[in-house]
Amino acid sequence: MERLIFGPFELDVERLILSAEGTQLALGPKVVETLLALAERPGEILAKGELLARIWPEGFIEEASLSQNVYVLRKAMRAHWDGEVIETLPRRGYRFVAPIAAPRAAQEAAFAPPLPSSASLPVAQRRWLPSVIALAAALVLGAFGLRVLALRGDAQTSLLPPTAQRLYALGRYYWNERSQTSLLRSLSYFHRVVTLAPRDPRGYEALASAEAMMGDYGYGAPSLDFAAAGLYAKKAIALDPSAGEAYAALGAIALDRRHFQSANRLLERAVRLTPKDAPAREWLGILRLNDGDAAAGYRDLRVAARLDPLSTATTAWLAQAAYFDRHFHQAIAYAHQALDLDPHGFDNLTTVGLAQEALGKNHRAAVTFEAFSKRCASCRNEGAALLADLYAREGKRTLARHELALARADVHDVGRDDLAFAFAALGKRGSALAVLAHAGTATHLAFEMDPRFDTLRGFPLYRSAPRVSS
Repeated sequence: MERLIFGPFELDVERLILSAEGTQLALGPKVVETLLALAERPGEILAKGELLARIWPEGFIEEASLSQNVYVLRKAMRAHWDGEVIETLPRRGYRFVAPIAAPRAAQEAAFAPPLPSSASLPVAQRRWLPSVIALAAALVLGAFGLRVLALRGDAQTSLLPPTAQRLYALGRYYWNERSQTSLLRSLSYFHRVVTLAPRDPRGYEALASAEAMMGDYGYGAPSLDFAAAGLYAKKAIALDPSAGEAYAALGAIALDRRHFQSANRLLERAVRLTPKDAPAREWLGILRLNDGDAAAGYRDLRVAARLDPLSTATTAWLAQAAYFDRHFHQAIAYAHQALDLDPHGFDNLTTVGLAQEALGKNHRAAVTFEAFSKRCASCRNEGAALLADLYAREGKRTLARHELALARADVHDVGRDDLAFAFAALGKRGSALAVLAHAGTATHLAFEMDPRFDTLRGFPLYRSAPRVSS
């Protein structure tokens, strides 16, 4: 198995995995492939077109996606090394400039191999994963410890007993991955932290944050997850009134319950107390979008993405915010980045298609919507609604009616706003408004921000339509 070595990094050529000092970095395959394309030809200038053709041979990609991949690589590598790796040459392309050691086989590797994801392992093999990580704790703490300290401060972290500090860092490592498996694992570590240090607020803060994420992402039973998050948050605040993450968790709970004024107050306080808390910024950005302020939502979500560039949820929200705020090229780039981080995040394709449509690239948008329709069973009806709207705006009314019939065959899988757009584009405004009238508490950020809604503005029903959070 061939590997490329440069600085503290090791690039697994076959598996497209980048590790730093033995710790696998959470980078999507397209992001790592961007690095590999450059590293295979060190010192050479690779034109953007050449890189696009290699990394996305299927086409239908924007140049901004390549720039975003380079940004993510630089962000991830700078956390471990100050040396320059990728050089940008304006109007020409990119060049790999770091010294590369001779490739070598896996058995000759000097660094520990990257740990496999627990989600990809059989149940029997998962049993030994915690012990392996415990043996690699020094590596994990070395690579991740600075980030943990930066969130709350060196002085407070030093108050934790050594064992609790190690468990806290391991919990944070899994918390940062944001998958259901990793969040559950982080909860187990944080519970051990509060057992060892019951008077320290950070264990309860971390529990509150992890439980709030479980509820926000819908991984378990949201009502139970948010209830647990609230209890842990209040315990943390009782121990430390400046526990910013605890206020963020309470803000997420208020956002879920649509108590928007309370959510705004809590999340703004969380950001003031803990400026580097990425989830707080993410939830604040979502709240701004819900309030119809696309510019503020986009601004807060960009901050959240800078704080945590590897969060799939944050990046997906940022893509939507960019679309709502009319930054269509950026929306496409962010949505592709989210897909690279999570290839199963099919909804990001709808953001790509809508942004392409807004740019007047209707053929590309149609191809994207058709690709989305084939990704999952429930995607077909939603894709049909998007295609019906697109075809109707192009004057292809027969195709539009056909797609609309498919969308209406099972409206449970179709966004009410997308169905309304399709009706409106076919001239059936009464039907469009009727759909919106029965939208209930479904997500409708588009009511105030979606560029497609310009055709419905001014109607009384539109002005009184409910706005709720996702």
